[in-house]
Amino acid sequence: MPGRLNDSFSRPARPPEPGAEFVETVEVVETSETPPEPDPASLQRERQELTWRREIEMRDVGGLAVEMVRRDRMKPDLLVSRAREVLALEQRMHELDSLLVAEATARSFPSVAYCKCGAPLAAGVHFCSHCGRPAATTPAVVTCAHCGQPLPAGVNFCSFCGNPAASEEHEPATEALDKTRGLPPAPEDETQGRM
Repeated sequence: MPGRLNDSFSRPARPPEPGAEFVETVEVVETSETPPEPDPASLQRERQELTWRREIEMRDVGGLAVEMVRRDRMKPDLLVSRAREVLALEQRMHELDSLLVAEATARSFPSVAYCKCGAPLAAGVHFCSHCGRPAATTPAVVTCAHCGQPLPAGVNFCSFCGNPAASEEHEPATEALDKTRGLPPAPEDETQGRM
């Protein structure tokens, strides 16, 4: 019968003639498409349906066991096969639970940025720890033109010395800064010099 799936198995088996070459071709079809991931709502619906089916199956297995005892006709193979069906439902429920937890976990984490070299970039880093390239995901760090302290790129004034962060707007300070606090030195008291 042409068009049957197992035509190759329905042929009568003939032994090959001596010296004849027997070649069988097999066509392998590979698909590169991955099945689309189901959305969480459909996974939850499937889990609810499985919970309902499991309850019904559990009641049926219990009722079957009671009837077997009542009639004094135990059929352990039947009980085991029905219990396996319940266990298969529970296994699928556990798979769905793990998929739902993984999906919720993936939603709670922000997406990870990657450097051009392929290394993951941690949040807040300014340079790739693998190749040293500047990270495009975080704003650049600038330094104050007056005191040299590091500043975020978007600030207008230095939080250490109070001068404008941009160098073209900066007027150099006339007095020296106290290195410990970033403040001008305290004026000496005139009464201390007279004693």
